[in-house]
Amino acid sequence: MSYQVEILPQALSEIENAFRWIADNIGSTTAEQWYEDLIEAIRSLESFPNRCAVAPEAQEFQQEIRQLWIGKAKNYRALFTVKANQVFILHVRHSSRAALKKDPPSLET
Repeated sequence: MSYQVEILPQALSEIENAFRWIADNIGSTTAEQWYEDLIEAIRSLESFPNRCAVAPEAQEFQQEIRQLWIGKAKNYRALFTVKANQVFILHVRHSSRAALKKDPPSLET
């Protein structure tokens, strides 16, 4: 089964902020490589997204939230939910950040 992956606005904003931070503090080459790794990992969710573990935040919310670790160092994770044949990327967060405490975006499907 093939899934359609959609990156929600909050996650897009987080990706942009992370890219800018990496570019400003580490270097543009590293930021570009991080972005390529991120997109490749997210695209991998087009097939069998349920292979990813349930995120610790899932017990706090009314929906199942899974996590996909990004890159070799696994410093970032994409938090997502699966509805029918769609994958919704809710957040992209650095692993040092605290777990989510507020509801993720609601999904109109």
